[in-house]
Amino acid sequence: MDTLPHRIDSELLTRRVTIHLAGVGGNGAQMAGCLARLDIAMRALGHPAGLYVHAFDPDTVSEANVGRQLYSRSDIGTHKAVVTISRLNHFYGLDWDASIHPIEQAWRGERQFRQREADILISCVDTRAARRRTHEYLFSGARYAYWLDLGNRQHDGQVVLGQPPSTRLPLDAPQRLRCVTERYPELLEQGGPEDDTPSCSVRMSLASQGLFINDVVVRFAAQVLYELFSNGGLAGNGIVCNLAEKKTVPMAINKLDRTR
Repeated sequence: MDTLPHRIDSELLTRRVTIHLAGVGGNGAQMAGCLARLDIAMRALGHPAGLYVHAFDPDTVSEANVGRQLYSRSDIGTHKAVVTISRLNHFYGLDWDASIHPIEQAWRGERQFRQREADILISCVDTRAARRRTHEYLFSGARYAYWLDLGNRQHDGQVVLGQPPSTRLPLDAPQRLRCVTERYPELLEQGGPEDDTPSCSVRMSLASQGLFINDVVVRFAAQVLYELFSNGGLAGNGIVCNLAEKKTVPMAINKLDRTR
């Protein structure tokens, strides 16, 4: 464990860890389920309090979501965040929360939440615009310790765990894990292609995103968090995968990744 190039802040191993989950669609709904399993695993391995998750998503379940996402026909018309978190709370006996509006409203303090601050932000968003807003917020002094971003297209995807700059870990700190928008600066460009084109049927939805790409991306994201908490650190902070080519490439933490 001493050879790991990144070590977790020891404080996160001594108290309950708060996670904000932004987006509860193809990636987010599955990520929520993996977080519930991670909560159990962390406690079993000796973590004193596990996880508290607050999910944010204004969207409701549509017919096109049934099958490719973790929703059934009886869920159509219900809010994704509410139905997902309610099921996990009932199944695992959790006390997690859901909000039916974008996470940006919580950042602006427009509504009252059980907890406004969190340790980890997990973004499961569909558009460059959403990532730009997230980047602007996190790089303006927000207090998340980690930003875990999940993104995918039809057959490929990536997972990146980064550390937004802070007073304790400034922008140019050589040990800071670079965020997804630093690894892929094109995500911040205006006018780039967006990935949230609405689909009116399951068939059209599958034409834009494959059936199992979300499953693969989410499992790698969950594995990164599992390693972070079970090993106390990481050897790599991201993964790129391509289902069509049956390839997976880890993102190693090295000098190139840790310098500007």
